[in-house]
Amino acid sequence: MKIERKWAMPDKWTFRIKPIAELLSKYVGDGKGWIDPFAGKNSPAEITNDLNPEMPTKYHLEAIDFLQQLKRKDYSGGLYDPPYSLRQIMECYEGIGHQVDKKWATTKFYSEAKTYLADKIKSGGIVISFGWNSIGMGKNRGFKIIEILLVCHGRLHNDTICVVEQKIQDKLF
Repeated sequence: MKIERKWAMPDKWTFRIKPIAELLSKYVGDGKGWIDPFAGKNSPAEITNDLNPEMPTKYHLEAIDFLQQLKRKDYSGGLYDPPYSLRQIMECYEGIGHQVDKKWATTKFYSEAKTYLADKIKSGGIVISFGWNSIGMGKNRGFKIIEILLVCHGRLHNDTICVVEQKIQDKLF
């Protein structure tokens, strides 16, 4: 497993942060066959979703609803970049007139979204997770970590932790 640490200014749009954009370029390429349930802006994935109807995505559904409606189970990869905290959830969704649903702030919601995402990725496919922890998809969903990128944003900002995992088998549970 490769672990690397780089420094970059923070950005509300994760994929515009230079070291993260470079990581995405390395794994995602043109985005063909990639899905992103929390796309926001600047996602390189071919099939994108964001609850905010003003985002430039193909779908505007809750992440789990989006993943459930995808019938294929052979996508090349997935991006997992949800809001990282309750404050970010409120900033993202209250601003568009959505009442913040308590379920969005639970580990169960994020865990279910990961499980549905894992189910859509083909064996050998890649999922890149972003957040303030390195949990990623996990071995119980059939994934193996191949790279971790820590992006330091300076004092008073949490690092962005990027976990690149490869699906090595169908989920174990």
